[in-house]
Amino acid sequence: MPFLQPHQESQTGSDELAGELGRWLIFSAGLAMLVAALILPARRDLIETRIERDRALHEQSYQQERIDRYASFLIDVENPDQSTLDLLAHSQLGLIPADREAISLGDQSSDPLVFAQIDPTLELFVPNRPHVSRLELLATRYEYRFWFVLIGAIAILYGLLPAAKMKPRVTTLPA
Repeated sequence: MPFLQPHQESQTGSDELAGELGRWLIFSAGLAMLVAALILPARRDLIETRIERDRALHEQSYQQERIDRYASFLIDVENPDQSTLDLLAHSQLGLIPADREAISLGDQSSDPLVFAQIDPTLELFVPNRPHVSRLELLATRYEYRFWFVLIGAIAILYGLLPAAKMKPRVTTLPA
């Protein structure tokens, strides 16, 4: 008759430590995922807001330069010099120098020369958008965000659950 003896697979201290450390690492990774899911969309909104602010500042600087040039031209008109008189005579009165010939533009206005010289050249605004990382892509894109948050929550739950206890196995020994 065989004897029944409980056979326990005992975990050594390093196995228990590795299991605890592994659960804490999984918990930390899940927590980092949830924090990223909260912070990165707000960061994206902040970047977009700063781009719009920079666009408004660019437009404001253009308009301010335009106002300054018009104010300068107004001062030149009030106290004219020869170049201002030539410009006004050419654009407003249709007078041209004797060594040149007039070009008829048909029904178009013939005085854009004044505004072309007064208005500053408009520089296109090029926004500075930073590179989007994979983490930011996962945390902000609509189709990935749900799964990203779900995996983070499951990782936190797994990290918080207690370790499973091994039940002793009963093995039979030969007689």
